Amino acid sequence: MKKIRIGIAFFAFSACFARAASFTPVPFTDGANTSFRDEQAEDRKGGFIDLGGHDLRLLPSGLQVIAGIPFKILPAPTSEDKACIVIGGTKRDYLPRSAEVKLEKPIAEDKLYLLHGSAFLRSSGNPIVGTLKLVYADGGKESRHVRIGRDVGDWTRAKSYVNAARAWTIYNNNTQVSLFVSSFPLARGKKLVSFSFESGEGTWIVAAATVGSHRKVRPIVPDISIKRDYDIPALYERPLPVLQPGAKPRNVVFVLGDGMGQGALSLSSFYLRKRPGALVTDQLPYAALVTTFSANADVTDSAASATGFSSGHKTNNSMLGMRPDKTHVRSIASFAHEKGFAIGLLTDDPLNGATPSAYYAHTSSRSDAAQIARDAAKCGYEILLGYGGKEWFLPKKKGGARRDGHDLFAEMMGNGYAYANTFDAFLSIPMEKRVLACLKTGQLDREPLYKPMVESSIARLSQGGRRFFMMVESGDPDHGSHANKPETTISGVVKIEWAVRTAVDYSLAHGNDTLVIVMADHETGSVLAVGSPATGKVSVNFGSTGHTAAPVPLHAFGPGAECFEGVLDNTDVAKRIAKLLDLPLK
Repeated sequence: MKKIRIGIAFFAFSACFARAASFTPVPFTDGANTSFRDEQAEDRKGGFIDLGGHDLRLLPSGLQVIAGIPFKILPAPTSEDKACIVIGGTKRDYLPRSAEVKLEKPIAEDKLYLLHGSAFLRSSGNPIVGTLKLVYADGGKESRHVRIGRDVGDWTRAKSYVNAARAWTIYNNNTQVSLFVSSFPLARGKKLVSFSFESGEGTWIVAAATVGSHRKVRPIVPDISIKRDYDIPALYERPLPVLQPGAKPRNVVFVLGDGMGQGALSLSSFYLRKRPGALVTDQLPYAALVTTFSANADVTDSAASATGFSSGHKTNNSMLGMRPDKTHVRSIASFAHEKGFAIGLLTDDPLNGATPSAYYAHTSSRSDAAQIARDAAKCGYEILLGYGGKEWFLPKKKGGARRDGHDLFAEMMGNGYAYANTFDAFLSIPMEKRVLACLKTGQLDREPLYKPMVESSIARLSQGGRRFFMMVESGDPDHGSHANKPETTISGVVKIEWAVRTAVDYSLAHGNDTLVIVMADHETGSVLAVGSPATGKVSVNFGSTGHTAAPVPLHAFGPGAECFEGVLDNTDVAKRIAKLLDLPLK
């Protein structure tokens, strides 16, 4: 354990130098009992808190200063590496019930600081997540009850408490998660030799600990200012045509703004054009509200929702392409491909993310990246484009992440696919090739790139007069609202605007033969935006960092658009698209 000393100067009428602050990070080399990673949910083997990829693998390791306190966080490259402490509670009673950390040498200091969080706790009252026990060199002992809502917070909540500063947060590809820094006083003048954790009602997640001087812990201060400019597509000068009812589309472009509820659209419209209802999306002539609940929860996750709007079937949160009883269901893309349609799935989220995966994968856990990649390799779709994920197509012996030894990448290249890891490389792939594009993160950060992406994809899919179904997604509305960062939310909406304008332009230029649908999978962040047409100013507030049960808006243009009016369920979207395309959805 290395002691870190920080000098702090205070100035009043005359300068004086205060006692140097001293901190000793305590790595859990002898007390860690689990990893920050888990690969299989609910297998009762642990690996973080047994939720599969809904874990803390994105927490950076090494010496990290969080909320002004230095912590030493151990690395966890696999789910077997012991890097943190998890204490099971009543809902995870098969996890360890206690853990002890011994200091390399006794230390006398003011405070013990924990970087921690909790899960699986009842929301009412202040239940005890566990008990912290302190042992001193003279044999003295102390105990501290650690309570939710006072000393620690739920790792999916974005709120600080009296003795729990929300100090670190990230979107973990499932939801926004947080860790808290709490301080516990140590007996004055006594040397601490060990501390231990014992279970209470909930699951206690302890990432790191530090012994040190008294310091005011600094929580995260959200920055909801909007300072940047956006390059946005032009609005249509005239109302878009309303087609005769009963017409059927030749093609479908389904545009999905992850987490893009009415608040995100209103915020973007106010900020971009100083008035409500002023997006290209708002110009589409038909509109509906869509409910998004899953089979087992009022508030859906992206996997259950995507299964609903891609297959017409409700399922449980985290499940993809199957009913709650694990029987497989097929998506409209699968049936359309079987009928001869070309299929394109494009996203600025991970390629194995929930939304694109719902169109071809079948797994009980959206975190099962290995199975998702296997299903992707089998689907045969013409375009699979997203961020990252190549490692799940490669076996470990070739630097990949697959443990089954299968080289799915080689199989796909042998079956007529070409590979791209940059956007320019994607654009240059010969038209006769199918595409696997695992882009480097950031390749689609510039919003107007959604125009050439959609244009080139439509050209590839429609060559030779082939009919096509294309799903285009941006995950940024979701990421921005999870993190309460309005600039990112707006960026995602602008990407959607470019996709919508490009798809509608294509339909107009081809005799209005293509149905364009714009929707969200769920609402995120409880976004409330208020704008002033007089001043052009907009203010935004976020009510949460999570998904909500609010119905989401749907807009539609083209043949069959009249089928998407009123109040719908997300499963109705798949059913109505299937009916318009004469697909045997079942």
